[in-house]
Amino acid sequence: MLITIQPIRRKRRSIFMRCFKQIQYALLVGSFALVLNVPAEAQLIQDPEAVAAVERGVALMEGGNWEEAFERFTQAIKLDPTYADAFVGMGDALRALEDYQAAIGYYRQALDINPKLASAYNGRGVCFREIGDINMAANDFDNASQLDRKNPDIAANWGDVLINNVGDPTRAMRYLDAAIELDPENAKAYRNRGLAHMRLRDFEAAIEDLNKSIEVDPEDFETYTTLSSVYLNEQEFLLAMDALSQAIETYKPEESSDPDSFINGYLQRAKTGLDLAKLDETTEARRQELYQAAISDSDAVLEEFPDRYPESGLALYQRGLALRLQGKLGEAIKSLTDAIQLAPPGEEGSYVSEAYLKRGICWHYQEQSSLARGDLEQSAAINFEDPLPHLWIGFTYAQEEKFREAIDNYGEAISRNGSFPRVYVNRGLAYMHLKQYKKGVDNFNEAIRTEPNEHLKARHFYMRGIAHLKLGEDQKAFDSFHLATLNDETYKPAFHQAAEASKRLGQPGLSEQYEKRAKE
Repeated sequence: MLITIQPIRRKRRSIFMRCFKQIQYALLVGSFALVLNVPAEAQLIQDPEAVAAVERGVALMEGGNWEEAFERFTQAIKLDPTYADAFVGMGDALRALEDYQAAIGYYRQALDINPKLASAYNGRGVCFREIGDINMAANDFDNASQLDRKNPDIAANWGDVLINNVGDPTRAMRYLDAAIELDPENAKAYRNRGLAHMRLRDFEAAIEDLNKSIEVDPEDFETYTTLSSVYLNEQEFLLAMDALSQAIETYKPEESSDPDSFINGYLQRAKTGLDLAKLDETTEARRQELYQAAISDSDAVLEEFPDRYPESGLALYQRGLALRLQGKLGEAIKSLTDAIQLAPPGEEGSYVSEAYLKRGICWHYQEQSSLARGDLEQSAAINFEDPLPHLWIGFTYAQEEKFREAIDNYGEAISRNGSFPRVYVNRGLAYMHLKQYKKGVDNFNEAIRTEPNEHLKARHFYMRGIAHLKLGEDQKAFDSFHLATLNDETYKPAFHQAAEASKRLGQPGLSEQYEKRAKE
């Protein structure tokens, strides 16, 4: 009987001890869960060999050995199919290899095991961002940030999507602030925060952040490009050109399909140089340098892409614009024609309307009015809201002394932009040619009303004075010339006419004063 009873006792004791050990284990896991503030059910004891494989995979990842790291993570999954971190490792390795769809699948398996694994949401969010699924990326980064508020990469990624894709600079700022606080050496976070500051019109803070980003990583061409955008917003064209030069110098292609050189940088620098040349304070010698530099930048684009739309077309357009400003009308017409012909049928965006406009202007200066009007009408048909084609069509008719037709086209320009002083001035001049001086006065008044530039406004007052003289209104003429002198004290014709008008008004002393100023 003892023989039959003893095994039963051992068996019962064995069952009892296993249950006791399980209770001890549960209590132990529960105590760790309390310390870590993590639910007990999320705490799993992984196979030691699987843990070692994952650790080896992580080390290989740090060395850039993605394929071998993937094998180690796969080994860990075979040892322990419930090991969520191993699935994250597989996703990370495939993400590094740019196999984003496969990586997404492994991150999903990790989340099936542990739905509160922030690293899985973050990794999957990066993959969705890379394949252009911004809504899914935003959802994953949002989940990751709620699960782990102390991870700088998560905060930086969420801030990146918010500023670059969602377009919410205020919300992006909060996460980028956190990312920088957690990792003060994150150059991209500084760059994105600089972009957020720019969108919020805080240019000083934007420049500070972008310079900090450059200090951390001086080889990131995108930061220099963003810095140039800030300077362009402030119309600091020279500083913008310097930043673009740095972007061009530091650019390196990342993919085999990327251009060998920074094409957009060359195009933007050419445009910025032409904008700088327009400023009143730019000397004529400096303008010529800028025109030539724009041609050189355009040629750099054409050397790599002689016939690729739209980049080559933009380069040809800007080259033609610079040549026109140099007075080389024939060469400009050829370059603008090449730009127009490069655009595929039906593609009328970006530069095509402007190319027709500028070529039409070239024809006008060559006194080829019919050719000019053909191009200008084509430009107007593409960009219906632009007043410039109708202004220049008016010029072509005025050149032929067809002032009625000129007036009609100036009216078309005004209907598209009622605050365009130059159009009112030229319509006023056309009425003066037709001896309709009262209508001339009305148009010069509209030019005065809409002109922000004091020196140009002086010219408008002057022309109004001439119209009043034609009407025999000497006092109104004198008042107009006097106002012209107040707006521009260097405009001698206004002083001379004020002297003549005051003499006719019987004020010889006042006339002498104005004549003296006219001769200074």
